[in-house]
Amino acid sequence: MRKQALTLLFVLGAMLAPGAAVDAAQAAAGTTEPVRVVYHLDADSKGTTTALHQVRNQLKADPTAKIIIVAIGPSVRFLVKGSLTEGGYPFALMIEDLQQSGVRVEACGTTMATLKIKPDALDDGIVVVPSGMAEIARLQSREHYAYIKP
Repeated sequence: MRKQALTLLFVLGAMLAPGAAVDAAQAAAGTTEPVRVVYHLDADSKGTTTALHQVRNQLKADPTAKIIIVAIGPSVRFLVKGSLTEGGYPFALMIEDLQQSGVRVEACGTTMATLKIKPDALDDGIVVVPSGMAEIARLQSREHYAYIKP
């Protein structure tokens, strides 16, 4: 009976508002801890753009989510000042919008060294970590972040 009540509470919450389902599920589970997610980005322009839209969609559904984006490989290039999407839209505006919503954006220092990208070439607010893969592993194992690879 309790399981049916929790399911009903979740469904009702989903119908009320985008964030209400999350609140209802957290209340039913007895927790108010935000969802923690690390997004692993290592794609071309189109893939990186799609991933950033997915982050935005998650925040619309759950504004309390704690999200960290770790850019590795090709995605690091799109954190450089002046980078544009295939459609000519500045990546910096997408990143800034996410940062204002509390998203932390990190760039892999190993990739930056390989591509000869200096930290001051990155858009404002980008945090350089020594190794993107080591950062993802740390977030998953020590801080219990869910892993998403768009």
